[in-house]
Amino acid sequence: MREDREPMADAAQQPLDLILARNLMTVLEIPSFLVDSEGILVFFNEAAGELLGKRFEETGQLSRDQWNEIGPVDPLGNPVDSTGMPLRVALREGRPAHGRFHMCTDARSIVEVETSAFPLVSSGDFHGALVVFWPVDP
Repeated sequence: MREDREPMADAAQQPLDLILARNLMTVLEIPSFLVDSEGILVFFNEAAGELLGKRFEETGQLSRDQWNEIGPVDPLGNPVDSTGMPLRVALREGRPAHGRFHMCTDARSIVEVETSAFPLVSSGDFHGALVVFWPVDP
């Protein structure tokens, strides 16, 4: 993950709904991402950071290309088409979606995860999705 991106702008500049979504994510013990309508990862929580090996404060926002390096991948770590993945469904169709795929961890190991994505539409100007995921038991 690149580290030359600025962290998410000051909370005072963010829509209230986005601040509340981030606050919810900080108390979740399950890894989660917050993604905007353009596919930019605008926040991930501590549990996701533990799996990825970096905290959000270290990486800041990540473009779709940057965080697609994490996954989805096949069991050997090769990128796979993300068209039908839960995040893409939530963003494109505006409905919740669930699925299973592989992703890369901090040590470049491959882990299979279950994931659910929920579309978000704020009363402000934010549209995106909240994605939660968890490793599949071997």
